[in-house]
Amino acid sequence: METNLFIRDGETWTRFKVKIREVGVYAYKLKKYVDVDKPVRQSSRYAYYEVKGDLLNGCRKMV
Repeated sequence: METNLFIRDGETWTRFKVKIREVGVYAYKLKKYVDVDKPVRQSSRYAYYEVKGDLLNGCRKMV
């Protein structure tokens, strides 16, 4: 699983890039933040999930 930060419309977002084979492994961690059944984007190899806030540095603002 890869984690990236990006800025969209002046707000910080966290993106998780998870291999399709590993979604089940990381589901217990991701389900606190995202709906694991509905990725933002999915390719043949990866599923992408996005959360508003900075989860890498612990600066998450409640939505």
